[in-house]
Amino acid sequence: MASGSEAPERRSYADVGERVAGVLRAAEEVAEQIRADAHEEVAVIRSEAEDAAAERRQQLEQESELLRREAESYAAGIRETGDSYASQRRREADEETRNLLAEAEGQARATREAAEEMASRIESGARRRHDELSEQTRAVELRLQRALAGLRDIAAQLEELVGPSAQREEAESMVEALEVQRRR
Repeated sequence: MASGSEAPERRSYADVGERVAGVLRAAEEVAEQIRADAHEEVAVIRSEAEDAAAERRQQLEQESELLRREAESYAAGIRETGDSYASQRRREADEETRNLLAEAEGQARATREAAEEMASRIESGARRRHDELSEQTRAVELRLQRALAGLRDIAAQLEELVGPSAQREEAESMVEALEVQRRR
């Protein structure tokens, strides 16, 4: 009769160990999912920043090309009215084009640098978030390990209080039941 009641006790202790192991697995899965989500968010933000920079660069190049064509057309019209006047206007138009091109390139460079800075800040933030999540995961794992150690201590104390018996010597101890995780 006593051995029948000990079997449910053993299963109960084994169940506690399995539950603790299940909690640990769930915590690891959640931490991995959070890490994956953070990496995915960084990739999306970086891609959007790169796309915006490329689009702005293309707009500036198109504007520059349009300005260049307009300046050349204007210079051709002036050339017809006279060589001296045309030479003067061509120099002014070329100078204006160079300035506009230099300005457009400066704007493109500034836009690219701003996008790179933004991507760097986003990546840095994502790294910080990843580190925070890793630290939180480590803290949860430590608490779970401490809780498991506490359960093992309680099981050992209970076995000392209950005392040894001939039937219990044949059966698995509570401490052994809590060591399910170690056997896996």
